[in-house]
Amino acid sequence: MTESEPVLGPRPRAGRRGGALSDVLVVLGSMLVLGLVCGLLWWLLVNPAEFTKMRAGGAMGEVQLGRRFDADGWYVVLGLVAGLGAGVALLWWRSRDALLTSGLLVAGSVLAAAVTAVVGRLLGPGDPQARLEAARIGAHVPVQLAVDAWTAYLAWPIGVLAGALLVLWSKPLEPEL
Repeated sequence: MTESEPVLGPRPRAGRRGGALSDVLVVLGSMLVLGLVCGLLWWLLVNPAEFTKMRAGGAMGEVQLGRRFDADGWYVVLGLVAGLGAGVALLWWRSRDALLTSGLLVAGSVLAAAVTAVVGRLLGPGDPQARLEAARIGAHVPVQLAVDAWTAYLAWPIGVLAGALLVLWSKPLEPEL
């Protein structure tokens, strides 16, 4: 065989372009963008619970306590759905090194979870304490948009790992030559 003859073998797919650095940039960058989008969606979907100003501070009834739980519920739903989609799409696309991509997905899911929480908190109502002190009796003051149950943060990693498993179990990975 001479230098001018083409080497026969599998042609590289789009997911195999670049090396480990491009995998890092694509996966972490995608997860960062997903975290920003989900933070915006979280803020748009959640109607924050409200304190009612009383003489001794603020109080919440049953309906408002349910709305407070609603914020964590939407956070979990967004994290699971976005994580599942990202796990499937990114591992399918960046299948050059499935172990590296899976590890990056887990790291990216932590990044996305944090970004979603920060964006939602920044866009949502601020800390209600100062506004409660300034409000007149009977006024309603919304609570700050935040994740109350720390286990809700696990929705992102669970979602990306479930998506990655779907890809790993559904297609044969071709060995590198």
